[in-house]
Amino acid sequence: MAVTKLGLINNALILIGDLPLAALSGTTRAHVVSSNLYDSTVKSELSKHKWGFARKVAELVLDVEGVPSVTVDPTGDEWSARYALPANLLQLIKVDPSIPYQIIENKVFTNYDNTLYCDYIADVAESLFPWYFAKMIEYRLAMDFAPALRDSATSMQLMAQQYENASRMARFTDSQQHPITPIQDRPFIDARR
Repeated sequence: MAVTKLGLINNALILIGDLPLAALSGTTRAHVVSSNLYDSTVKSELSKHKWGFARKVAELVLDVEGVPSVTVDPTGDEWSARYALPANLLQLIKVDPSIPYQIIENKVFTNYDNTLYCDYIADVAESLFPWYFAKMIEYRLAMDFAPALRDSATSMQLMAQQYENASRMARFTDSQQHPITPIQDRPFIDARR
């Protein structure tokens, strides 16, 4: 069964002892709390780690419209090119090729005007969440929902502990899917040849 927004919210509500929702729209306290906290909470969690399932690579589009020959930003740097960032970008990891750049107002400013790629964390749909990430989100939502719905500091503290454990395990599980390649530099062996 695929992970859904309603499913994540309902599991979080069940964790704090509340009843699940039949739909996302409504006027109950649970509806108001979940609709106001869900999106920012998920985006925050996606931005905290280089999650493999949310990592994307895209070619950036050179923004030629309205770019003066030299753009001076507030810090005094001069840039000759501007690229638009992807609309679903939450966190930029790197640009390729590796060049000096600065992000200003969702644009990448640089002195490079050729093909430029970016590696980034995207705002992905719930259906792409692996189970370890979904479980972590459930505990995080429960931690955030508890004070607003249950008015219980004890419930919030319990969910915070569960969230910390689930977060640690989710990062560990995700990192195991992307092994580190050891450095292949062998200067002493190469010097003997």
